Amino acid sequence: MDLFILQNITVILLTAVIILLIFNKLKLPSMIGLFLTGIVLGQFLHSAETINTISELGVIFLLFIIGLEFSMEKFSSIKHYAIIGGILQVLLTTLIVTILSVLVGFPINQGIFMGFLVSFSSTAIVMKLIQERQMNNSIQGKVVLGILIFQDIAVILVLLLTPLLGGSKIDITTLPQTLITVVTLVVVLAVCSKWIIPKVLHIASYTKNRDLFILLTLVICLGTTYATSLAGISPELGAFIAGLMISKTEFSHQTLGYVEPFQDVFMSLFLISIGLMLDVNYFISNIVLIIALAIVVLVVKILATGTTIAVLKLPMRIIVIVSVLLSQIGEFSFILAAEGLKYNLITNDLFTLFLATTVITMSLTPFLQKLTPKIIEKIGNRGMRLPENDEALPTQIDENDENISDHVILAGFGVNGRNIAKACKNQNIPYIAIDLNPIIVKRQKALGEHIIYGDASKENILEEVNISKAKMIIIATTDYRGSLKATDTARRLNPNIHIEVRTKYIKNVDELYEAGADEVIPEEFETGLVIFSRIMDFYNKDPDEITETINELRSDHYNELRLISTDDLSLDLNEADTDLIADSIYIDENKSLDDYDFNKYDLTITSIIRGNDTITEFSDKFQLLENDIVLFTGNESDINRFMNVYKY
Repeated sequence: MDLFILQNITVILLTAVIILLIFNKLKLPSMIGLFLTGIVLGQFLHSAETINTISELGVIFLLFIIGLEFSMEKFSSIKHYAIIGGILQVLLTTLIVTILSVLVGFPINQGIFMGFLVSFSSTAIVMKLIQERQMNNSIQGKVVLGILIFQDIAVILVLLLTPLLGGSKIDITTLPQTLITVVTLVVVLAVCSKWIIPKVLHIASYTKNRDLFILLTLVICLGTTYATSLAGISPELGAFIAGLMISKTEFSHQTLGYVEPFQDVFMSLFLISIGLMLDVNYFISNIVLIIALAIVVLVVKILATGTTIAVLKLPMRIIVIVSVLLSQIGEFSFILAAEGLKYNLITNDLFTLFLATTVITMSLTPFLQKLTPKIIEKIGNRGMRLPENDEALPTQIDENDENISDHVILAGFGVNGRNIAKACKNQNIPYIAIDLNPIIVKRQKALGEHIIYGDASKENILEEVNISKAKMIIIATTDYRGSLKATDTARRLNPNIHIEVRTKYIKNVDELYEAGADEVIPEEFETGLVIFSRIMDFYNKDPDEITETINELRSDHYNELRLISTDDLSLDLNEADTDLIADSIYIDENKSLDDYDFNKYDLTITSIIRGNDTITEFSDKFQLLENDIVLFTGNESDINRFMNVYKY
């Protein structure tokens, strides 16, 4: 092995570890530390080809993972944001940048190309921020994911258009050969996706040999990437296609768990390689120009994205959050810029300027994101007004509900909200739901639900649903900050209302109590109790003993949190007792979800536990794997009948 290469990699990794330790101590974003690692070492390392090659693998694995996580079920829930939001965001940003570029003297083709460069955001950075701030299933998280998915696909299309923007002419004589190559590739990939890949993954999985499964995954990823490259298609698109092929199988989650560690390492090296490419002397000499351009980019992207989200008829809070999250230039723009160099769409100096500007916008994103609560607070309760003729999104309660009292307000109408609504219907408890997702509101309103569109943290929305006369509000949104604000607002508007809040993590409980919540239910602890009950049951423990143990665990862990039992909650709900309870079933072999007839027994699935993941979005055809745990609710008699059939 070349000791020079080994020396370079060792020095880079050691420097990165030291800098990240310092950044962690200072509570600064790791991403900036990785940039800084590259910038510092760029002055001493004269050959970084190995690192650049490894970092390119990072991009390939990133797109492979995006393909793995991409499913029609998931896409159908965000297609409105992906298609309309994605198209508008990319086109608006490209249009503004193109106009500005032409005004300062660039040719139209270069202006369009630079518009595309600026329009794309960083999937790696944004998704990491979303995960850190628990926004995965929130409305803003879904909007961002939808737009990012469109951008990832659009990058591939722009890569194909780049030669045309550079003035290259299409050679008509090669079209038949190219067409045959592409058609052949599509047929081969379709056959592999339908029959070969599921079969070989099935065989590898049942051997229970982890090494074999990982190697097979890498072969599929890199093999597809190589095959598409031979056909003249970019490696990035090939990796995305490889991920798509596996995503259609029952082994997508297992594959994702194995590949993610590789992707994290490679992406870190990718960020370091960006710093290595940065010319420090150029950066210092042109610092004013670079900062000015970075500000222009941020303003343009925030305006373009903000306009896009406004068109989607989402409130100001979501507009601010999404606009800031997507305000940076993305990592795929580097790949696009490198292609632009080949076709003289940008010069070397312009590439260096673009690189420096991108690093600044990326580095500022975590800091800007932390400022969003203050920005939202200053803007106040203003939102984007809906057109007067838009009857699709109801913002007022029905006439029949105008005098409603002693009712339950459901803030958030996702899986939990719909389950609670079902329980309320069964017990004849009046309720009104509020949700920020226009798609959910339209669909549920058409089904006859008592629901309005709005932000439950806003006074006017809560007043619209008669909060002053309500008996209880259940806040089941996925946005923690939104839940906190809704709790505070509800308590101010009705000091006597009972406030139940669902939160994802135990660490958020105290702050929610301080905001005015009566009861806070952390998902991670309650899920653990359900799993524990199934373990006790598996070992044939007495049901009364299981209940007693769980109550003790709950009491010990929530001594200061005052978590009430299901019976207490039922009494609070208009003093009506309810038979609705939660239970779970352990999956001992790979099966489809529709193999278990939950609907026949009137049971509602709330989530699926797979390893450390909680899956809340699934269809009837969802593939269950061995060791999964399905959580569901229903009345005791129905659950007993179901368990008699499926438990053993």
